Amino acid sequence: MLTEQLFREEIKVFVEKMRENKLNWQLKENGKYARESHLETLSDGRNVSADVHILYNSTYQVPTLWFNYFENNGTPIPFDTVVRDILKISESEESDSSIRQRISHYEHPILGVLYYNIHPCNTSNVMKELKTEKGYLISWLSIYGQQINLKMPDFSKLQ
Repeated sequence: MLTEQLFREEIKVFVEKMRENKLNWQLKENGKYARESHLETLSDGRNVSADVHILYNSTYQVPTLWFNYFENNGTPIPFDTVVRDILKISESEESDSSIRQRISHYEHPILGVLYYNIHPCNTSNVMKELKTEKGYLISWLSIYGQQINLKMPDFSKLQ
């Protein structure tokens, strides 16, 4: 588990390291969360905006990955398109995909609009297996970021 104070300390260090690696992460709301946005290209060639946030979940006491994808006019991309074109889960893999089963669609706790998140119920157990105290967020994102194909630097150089 991660205290909110430690989360805020680590999120600040995390954002600094990401910016050193030329990634567009920013602290928001006085360090309450980190945000990154970029363009994704769908299989039909359209570019869509990706918006990714890392927030602290006080119920589970872990970080939570929130994300959404938008057309140029601001319309959210349908979930089946996200699954196929961004998460790269084929129809044959879909029923077996544990990531799809862990993705929820909830109201973003700060923005108040619908976003996807990877449900945090199992995060604490996953992180206990890593037995990491230093670089918790980087270790966490090395696991959860790859599940949504988030582009990240070599994590071994960031610890």
